[in-house]
Amino acid sequence: MAFITNGFIALFSCYAYTSLKHGPTVSKYWKQFYLFLAISSAFGMCGHTFFQYTGILGKTPSWTFATIANVCSGVGMLELSKDFSPKSKWVIVVWVKSIVLLGISLYFMKFIGVAIDAILTYILYTGYYAFILKSKGLNEMKFMIIGVLILLPSAVFFLLKLNPHRWLNKDDISHILILGGITCFYVSLKKLQNKNVRIYANV
Repeated sequence: MAFITNGFIALFSCYAYTSLKHGPTVSKYWKQFYLFLAISSAFGMCGHTFFQYTGILGKTPSWTFATIANVCSGVGMLELSKDFSPKSKWVIVVWVKSIVLLGISLYFMKFIGVAIDAILTYILYTGYYAFILKSKGLNEMKFMIIGVLILLPSAVFFLLKLNPHRWLNKDDISHILILGGITCFYVSLKKLQNKNVRIYANV
């Protein structure tokens, strides 16, 4: 099931990457988010399928690319601020946060660091900035907010290790919720593609 659900995420991410066009309101970082998420999910398919052969080490490539995808989504939202710079302190914070948490995961060989990084990124950056932009009149951001709300329960299932069924465990449910969340992100970005003027967030 993890192979199948990861496969759905990889396929949709590939579609989103090719469908979204970089422009005034769609950041290149969001395209990169879907690219790295597709790569992460493809490695995830292999890591889960061949776990008996590769062990936890086989999952680390997926964790690494998932972390890069997290960074891209965070920077993609930061780019909407008026004083955005790729070298700004907040961009550096995103990178440092993600690298430290990935390092913790790799050191202890536990997914928890990557999971916490995703939670922090989607709540503090994606959700927060989307809320600000929606309050400024950019109604397309409501789908971004919905996406974050869909993603949040995945953390509950994973952190509490809730496994309703052997064919629908915490990993499977998390993957399904992730697919729903990134689909909502895509809807927001696709609608923004037709915007010619970017609305900035005050931060």
